[in-house]
Order: sequence, then structure tokens, then C-alpha cells
Amino acid sequence: MNNYFVWVEITANTERILNADSFRDAMEKCAAAGIDSVVLSIKDTSGFVLYQSSLAPHYSKFKENFAEIDYLQRCIEIVHQCGMKLYASFDVFAEGNKKNRNPLMKGLTREGWMCEVYGLDSEDNPIVKKIASEQPIQTIGSIDDFGEVFVNPANDEVVEYELSLIKEVIDNYEIDGIVLDRVRYVGLSADFSALTLNKWREAAGITEEVDLSDIYRLEKVDGELQIHYGKYFGSFNTFRAQMVHDFICKVRSLVDNAERKVEFVDYTGSWYPEYYMVAANWASKEHIETSYPATDGVEYAKTGYIKQVDRMLSGFYYEDVTIAEAREHHQPADWYSVEGSADIAYEVTNRERPIIGSLYLFQYTPVPEDITRAVDMCFQTSDGCMLFDLCYLVNNDWWSFVDRKNK
Repeated sequence: MNNYFVWVEITANTERILNADSFRDAMEKCAAAGIDSVVLSIKDTSGFVLYQSSLAPHYSKFKENFAEIDYLQRCIEIVHQCGMKLYASFDVFAEGNKKNRNPLMKGLTREGWMCEVYGLDSEDNPIVKKIASEQPIQTIGSIDDFGEVFVNPANDEVVEYELSLIKEVIDNYEIDGIVLDRVRYVGLSADFSALTLNKWREAAGITEEVDLSDIYRLEKVDGELQIHYGKYFGSFNTFRAQMVHDFICKVRSLVDNAERKVEFVDYTGSWYPEYYMVAANWASKEHIETSYPATDGVEYAKTGYIKQVDRMLSGFYYEDVTIAEAREHHQPADWYSVEGSADIAYEVTNRERPIIGSLYLFQYTPVPEDITRAVDMCFQTSDGCMLFDLCYLVNNDWWSFVDRKNK
């Protein structure tokens, strides 16, 4: 089975996507290095797409240097001609950017789509606001996604739209698989819209009025934010994980009902002890996590979804390659290393599906020779390797460090 992937993100590889000769040259170098699979981002967090869609705006409506042509089709042809497989990647629950706004961004324009986040305002008072609001908010357990407008996984309209995009591509393009990213929440701060709260209360059988402090409360102590978990924290967070689980199951059904075989791959970070914050439970249903705060591990385990995917790309995004190096550098845990990431990924998934160890190449800029060690570690401890991103290979001429064909 193919197991050596390279990711091609749109903005980092604009020149190569726009120029077919440049893209072909990069793909030929990938193939020559033994890479056999290309993950092409075709819908990034902007919400715009690289193909001719009847549902989503084309990238040329977002960036004027893009022509209104079908870049996906062209890339498929080039990648297949180079003897590799092409996987179409979707940034799922992100539909715009509040720092780089465009009137066609659905996260900004569709009523009720964008997440509403909970935190403290500038006066340290609790507040719920839309994620694209310019009003500053202090939150805890959130990921900085560069102004990305996350949309609500509990909103049925959002779910149907994202599914329709995936179906459109599967039905119309000779792709070998799909890769999903950002099938999650931005952090503990989302989503606190009335839609989500009402849907959760109904699912949980809660009839009383719920104050947000019953979920959690934030306070400033010596200038630092602290969180106090309420009686409903575990229930609410498990509900969020259920929304992500249910979406993954819907994608599984869509793939299974497609007219031809398409592989279903998911990307998540490997740092499972922190993943409750974004409510993506990529573990086995057999895995009972006991470290999550104020959460019933048995109930949370029911939201595990690893068996729904064919394979998983897991971010082993650490400079330390070995567990010994992580310990030597006094990292908080063994999984702050490539080797340790593999251990925790297989532990929580019970090896129910293949895991492809994934590397963030930029982290090895100080010592690029460590790329080879990291790639080797991925192949030794997981079912393959994914390189993020193509731009670092091309711009830094790092091909020799990732070459597995001519070793």
C-alpha cells in the first residue's frame, strides 16, 4: 500500500499550482524520492476551492492571480502521470478569515453558521460573541488559527454543505482518496450559540436553565486565566465530540455509497491528552481516557471514531525525534517526540486502523539532517510518513533528506 505522502497547501505553493510546468517538476522530484501519494488542498480555510464547483466559490474569486481554471483536474493528471496517487484535502469546519474578509466567505455571510465563542471581555466579564467579532476576548484551551472563521458542527446546514462539497469532488474527479482536516472545534471556547446549547440540552435530557458557569467559569488570578469546571462540563464536551463523530460517520456513509472506491483519510494531531479541547475523539471506542477533566471516560469513549476512517494522518509535530531526546530536553511527556507520538497514537486507537506519522518540516530548519532521522522514525514506528509541506522541500532543496528510493 502507498504510504509516503507529501502535502501541498494552497497559499504556500501558489506558484507551483498556478504554473503547470513548475508543479510537474516538483511532482517528478517527489516521485524520484520515493514519495507515492500527494495530498492537494482543494478547499482551504478560506472556503474557496481549486476546482469547478457548483457549490463553493472558485479560488480566483479570492486571489486575483488565480485564473478560473480547474486546478484540481490539472494536478490529478500530472500526479497520475508521475505514477503517484492524489488525495483531495478539505479544511472542513473553516469557512473564511476575519483578517482577510471576502463577501463570498460563507462563514461570514451565512446566518448562524459561524461559531460563537465564550470567554472574558476586556473588563474580565463573561461574554459570548461570534468568532469573527473584532471585540477582543480572552479564552482558554483554544488554538490560534490565524483569524480563521470556524463554523458550527452542530448546525445541520453546515454539515450538509460540507458533505455536499466532498460528494461533488468524489462524483466528478478521478481522485484516489479524500483527506479531511479541521473536523473539530477551535477550542473549549466554541460553540456556545443558542443552537448548540439547546441541541445539547435536548440530547442530554436537561430541562433546567443552564448558566454557562455550569459548564465552566473563567477567572483571572494574578493576570493568568484559570478555568473552573462546572457540573455539566463533561456532558457538554462529550456532546461536542458526538457532533464530530456523527459528521465522520456521515462521510463514511458517503464514501461507502460512492460509485467507485475512494479512500477516506483523516488528519489530526497526535497529542491526544489535549484533544478534548477541540472535541475530536479520534481514538478507539475501547479506549477509556481517564485524564480528561470533569469527564466521564466511558461516555466520552462512545464518541471514538477511528474505525470510521481507512487510515489516519497523525501529526508527529516535534523537533525531538526520539523519546530519549524528549527526556533529555525535559519535555513534559514522551509524546513530545516523533517516536513518542507513534506510541500514543497506537495506544489510544488500539491499532484499529493504520497510522501515518506526519512531520512538520519547518521544525527541522536548524538541523535539516534531522529530517532523515524523523522520516526513518515514522517508517519504523508507524505505517508510513507524511511530509508537510511541499514548499519546504522545494524552497530549501531538501530532497536528499527525504529520499527513500536512492538510499
